[in-house]
Formats: sequence, C-alpha cells, structure tokens
Amino acid sequence: MFIGFDYGTANCSVAVMRDGKPQLLKMENDSTLLPSMLCAPTRESVSEWLYRHHDVPADDDETQALLRRAIRYNREEDIDVTAKSVQFGLSSLAQYIDDPEEVWFVKSPK
Repeated sequence: MFIGFDYGTANCSVAVMRDGKPQLLKMENDSTLLPSMLCAPTRESVSEWLYRHHDVPADDDETQALLRRAIRYNREEDIDVTAKSVQFGLSSLAQYIDDPEEVWFVKSPK
C-alpha cells in the first residue's frame, strides 16, 4: 500500500491509492483535513512521548543526551508523559483553550 501525505502550513491530509486513483482519508471529525497543530504539557514531553509511546529510538549520543534531558526536565516538573499527553489537530486546540498557561501549543509546527 502507498500513501501520500501533505504536511501543509494550515492543514495536513493523507491519501491512499484505490483503483488507481488517490482517495483522501478522513482523520478527525470526518474531515479529510487535520489542522496543523500540536499541544503537549511541555516541549520536552514530545521527545519522551515519541520514545516511550511510539518506539522512536534514541540511537546516537546526541539524541540520547537530548532524551535524558527531556526526561529529567519532565520529572523535575512532575509531568507524567502518557500516551495521550500529546494531541494533534482540533483536540490540541481544545487542550490549549482549556488551559493555555499550562501547555505547550504549536500552530503549524513546520
């Protein structure tokens, strides 16, 4: 299976080839567009979230050092990074609106 991914400034979209034609996939609220937004407890929590919940490896010394710093920072701030700690699209906007002082929000994280 092949997919196409458009990482746009305002929105993202994903399409698959079906019967030789691209078909956009619905991603959030039955929309084929996902707003390009990300929200997390801290910037550092994104690194830990990718490592712990999506098996993104820390293979080289620099990446391992970055991950150690991120984990240490999150522990010092008493931030428990769970599978739902990082949100995307409209759910990230809702999380930001709910508590803008306590989250790290990025619009168009290109």
